[in-house]
Amino acid sequence: MENNVTLSEICTPEFMKLYTQFESIEEFFSAGGFNVTTEEDYDAIPDKTIDAYVANTTNFPTWKEMLTEAADNYIKRP
Repeated sequence: MENNVTLSEICTPEFMKLYTQFESIEEFFSAGGFNVTTEEDYDAIPDKTIDAYVANTTNFPTWKEMLTEAADNYIKRP
């Protein structure tokens, strides 16, 4: 059985408010000029571009570190 989790589920509004200047992951992407409506859209974002955006708008130096923290928080939720 496959269990898919969306970015919205991992990057909750609480997480986004705590670690970024945004209310949601959708607002984060939109403010950065990223049109992310499909997995293909997400995959098409160059690592250097998203890393620079993350470093400038969040408490994290890279997108991978932001996602790792969000995933850790997601797993620890009751």
